[in-house]
Amino acid sequence: MTLKAQVANGLKWQVITIMGRQVVSLVVFTVLARLLDPTSFGLIALVGVYFGFVTMFTDQGIGHALIQRQNLEPEHLDTAFWFNVGCAAILCIATALLAGPMATLYREPRLTRLLQWSSIGLVIGAISAIQSTLFLKAMDFRRPAIRTLISILAGGIVGISMAFAGCGVWALIGQQLGTAFAGTIFLWSVSSYRPSARFSLRHLRELFSVSSSVFATSLLWFLASRLDQLVIGRLAGVPSLGLYVVASKFPDLAKTIANQPIAEVSLPALSRLQDDREKMKQTIYRGMELTAIVAFAAYVGLAAVASDVLPLVIGAKWAAAAGLCSLLSIYALIVTLQVFFFPTLLASGGVGRFVILNMWQTIGVLVACLVGIQFGVAYLVVGMIVNNLVISIPALLFLRQRIGLSPANYCKPCLVPLLASVSMLATIWVTTFLLPRDILPLLRLVCNSCLGGIAYFICVAIFARPALKELVNTAGYAFRQSPIFGDAFDAVKL
Repeated sequence: MTLKAQVANGLKWQVITIMGRQVVSLVVFTVLARLLDPTSFGLIALVGVYFGFVTMFTDQGIGHALIQRQNLEPEHLDTAFWFNVGCAAILCIATALLAGPMATLYREPRLTRLLQWSSIGLVIGAISAIQSTLFLKAMDFRRPAIRTLISILAGGIVGISMAFAGCGVWALIGQQLGTAFAGTIFLWSVSSYRPSARFSLRHLRELFSVSSSVFATSLLWFLASRLDQLVIGRLAGVPSLGLYVVASKFPDLAKTIANQPIAEVSLPALSRLQDDREKMKQTIYRGMELTAIVAFAAYVGLAAVASDVLPLVIGAKWAAAAGLCSLLSIYALIVTLQVFFFPTLLASGGVGRFVILNMWQTIGVLVACLVGIQFGVAYLVVGMIVNNLVISIPALLFLRQRIGLSPANYCKPCLVPLLASVSMLATIWVTTFLLPRDILPLLRLVCNSCLGGIAYFICVAIFARPALKELVNTAGYAFRQSPIFGDAFDAVKL
């Protein structure tokens, strides 16, 4: 199978995964949000921050090193497997011992047992990490997609059942463990890889030559992406954090749709082009055209209708989160437009510069959070938006130095979607003004979404017809192995 076909096939399965996962996740989240209170979501957010941090120490970038390495020996895989499992076991025991002091730090004694039980998920996840990595390296996204759907469905059933039984926040813990356990069982059942009792320090050192930089980058990225929750939970309180987490749920769903397909496929695809910088640049430019069209529609559209979506979907008690949801949607848009920064630097061997970039970003996020929270959670989000815009400047300069990427050509595809977004917002504003005030919220949401979407599509069709045609052709090639409007996909021959 050619690289072009592999990329298209990967995008197809990413879309299938996303659509299935979002439908199941949204149903599960809606039910749980109606059954649980903000404090429950705030507690589980703190648990999530902790385990998002320690999970990186179970892998330490080994998975990325396996994907990036051209020639893998069986010893690489076995060493990586036992390294991951060993680290996970150590962290699980350490968490059980240190859960009490960590709960005291946040003045939440309930965190102690939540952290202890959640730590089991570290070992469960580590057992299947290598199998998952091998599928990604081979650009076989079908079985990971099926695994994702099965695990989320299983975890959702566990969580909803426990919520109906009155288990409160423990329903969310049950959901997490059920998801991890089901995913591990599936991966072992479909993967041919079985670890042997081999561990080689030499092979571990070879993997660490790449993974150490990836790990440092991941650590900094994690701090930059979770400092907001840490600061809100510590300074504004757990209920405020719960409101913030729920407000971020819908932008996160949109991020999965607009960002994840490209993010998952870009690293293995660009790694295969690491010796041809010109093709790498052209692939990135084309990818940005497609990403910008989808991203602006998803995030700006969500920001415009958030005040109707949240009360309608998860209940009126969450109406106060609508404003935060709109701001977080704009923040997610900026993050999505930076989707090629990391995979390009990693694929081209420039991970060191990305570590520096993430150091700057982490410092900026910390300053934005500590200053913004003094005025309110909304100002904290505004500070993060400004920080991400500023950090794009040195990131683009690094890419220009590394592979000759033109910052202007990278940003140019955003102009038409930005114009189309303004058209969409104006249409929604006029529609809202003309509709009767006592109209059902569902009808107002449908009218705004449909008319705003039509306005966006017309604007893109007029001013960026080739890019729109390319987007449709890419989808057609992924699902039908042939373009819908001629083979424009071959404009960039991979």
